[in-house]
Amino acid sequence: MSVVGFDLGFQSCYVAVARAGGIETVANEYSDRCTPSFVSFGPRNRAIGAAAKSQVVTNCKNTVQGFKRFHGRAFSDPYVQSAKSNLVYDLAQMPNGATGIKVMYMEEERVFSTEQVTGMLLNKLKETAESALKKPVVDCVISVPSYFTDAERRSVVDAAQIAGLNCLRLMNETTAVTLAYGIYKQDLPAPEEKPRIVVFVDLGHSGYQVSVCAFNKGKLKILATAFDSDLGGKDFDDILVKHFCEEFRQKYKLDVKSRPRALVRLYQECEKLKKLMSANSSDLPLSIECFMNDIDGQFEEMCAGLLAKVEGPLRSVMEQTKLKKEDIYAVEIVGGASRIPSIKERVSKFFGKEISTTLNADEAVARGCALQCAILSPAFKVREFSITDVVPYSISLRWHSAAEEGQSDCEVFPKNHAAPFSKVLTFYRKEPFTLEAYYNNPKITASFLIKNVAPQQSGESSKVKVKVRVNLHGVFSVAGASLVEVVKSTEGEEPMETDPTTAKDDESKMQVDQEEQKQTGDVGEKKSEAEEMEVFTFHTYSNVCIMHSYGKMVMQDKLEKERNDAKNNVEEYVYDMRDKLHGILEKFVTEADRGTFSLKLEDTENWLYEDGEDQQKQVYIDKLNELKV
Repeated sequence: MSVVGFDLGFQSCYVAVARAGGIETVANEYSDRCTPSFVSFGPRNRAIGAAAKSQVVTNCKNTVQGFKRFHGRAFSDPYVQSAKSNLVYDLAQMPNGATGIKVMYMEEERVFSTEQVTGMLLNKLKETAESALKKPVVDCVISVPSYFTDAERRSVVDAAQIAGLNCLRLMNETTAVTLAYGIYKQDLPAPEEKPRIVVFVDLGHSGYQVSVCAFNKGKLKILATAFDSDLGGKDFDDILVKHFCEEFRQKYKLDVKSRPRALVRLYQECEKLKKLMSANSSDLPLSIECFMNDIDGQFEEMCAGLLAKVEGPLRSVMEQTKLKKEDIYAVEIVGGASRIPSIKERVSKFFGKEISTTLNADEAVARGCALQCAILSPAFKVREFSITDVVPYSISLRWHSAAEEGQSDCEVFPKNHAAPFSKVLTFYRKEPFTLEAYYNNPKITASFLIKNVAPQQSGESSKVKVKVRVNLHGVFSVAGASLVEVVKSTEGEEPMETDPTTAKDDESKMQVDQEEQKQTGDVGEKKSEAEEMEVFTFHTYSNVCIMHSYGKMVMQDKLEKERNDAKNNVEEYVYDMRDKLHGILEKFVTEADRGTFSLKLEDTENWLYEDGEDQQKQVYIDKLNELKV
């Protein structure tokens, strides 16, 4: 059984696996532990990861990046429309209203869903893990930002299914970091002692997240989370790109934004410059072929608006937890963009203490996911460690109330409520009814139809118990519903008459699972029989996974790789034999035979770069066999 954690990032991904020696971050086929979040579509095949990133300039219209934030979003979503103008590839509306990505693939225009593209990337990460473990990978834990909504989380789960993965848990990135931090600590307070409070700050390429965590021996509990999904490393890149676009327009009369390839190259160079400035305090030049410019302390001045947003989430988590700065044991910072000195300075100044960098800023999330997968896996024995996460948004239910002749609602899971968690709601109904789950924006997350509801034999409303749950993925669902039928006892005396009207007119009650179990054990004058009922779900975003189409693409990639390998084998043989004819085989070949065979090798080499440049796999195999005869 595989134990794998995937850090599915906006810009790059990491894969961590559990082995006998512990948790290890594994490298891809380029011996790099970082796999770029790029997918490129070509006339013959797809390229994913580092191979796709290398095509971002030459094939910019069909090389997809930055698609993580399109999960679970309608094409009409304001974020999608805003991001669309900054992309060099095209977006399109899917039949279900979701965001699709339009590219040219196999010489025809195709529109892929965000789930399909992410599924391709996950499949690449899966191959990296399988190469390291030397066995098939199915079970895994995948990271998502803590600010991902219900629809976004469902979308990522769909993407995992497309890739042939069984996602045991979608884990919040900051929660994964807390696990990677806490599970190895030997000096944590005992369970009955005051917990150790640590703040975790994660500034990645596309988002900014802060969590406050309480640690005791063998357990961690997230107390609060705050985030700014519009603050990340890419926003600092945008500032630099905007600055240099204006510089080029004024100095060289060039409109970089009108040229997709030039814009992509400028983004690449600005990202490099940002990283250099994070490690150096001296003035640095920007060089793109003949363009030169010096940038110095202007950067911090240009980014003043972004830097001012750093304190917001920090202040928010302190207010939510009602903690004082003296209560904080340490402040741990991770994420690629956390290396920017101005960020570190502001976080340190806010808490009045030095920030800690004991974790690997890039790999901590993947390692935490692998640890969680090991905990969930029966194949590994891991130190007992309890993880209690929180709900990032308050979740409410809305339904049609017959008693009040209108809509009724109830907050089921307030913000920062423990998760995963289940609750039981009790309704009195005579017919099927619909529950709408929504965030307090309000924005509908999903609708649930409770079917097969009928009145009691006496004509009174039936008691319907609905179990709602926020699961390990952070996804809200109606786990089940049961109809409680009250029947008269045939033993003993006749039961006392009760007035059911007060119960029917009451607001729907909410009970925790454990309370529900206790109540069913009571002995009363009437017997209750529970009948399981059908629950039908209407998701706001439903994704259809076309596995057959995906399988054909994987097969096409495999065939193209085999074709290229066959071609390379011919070329390799030509060069190898040419060297040997004038080397180790020189004494064993006559001058005439050497001349004849050398001419044949030269003809083959010319053929490879002319008529043989684009042939079928079998043609190359036949050509190689012909040379070997």
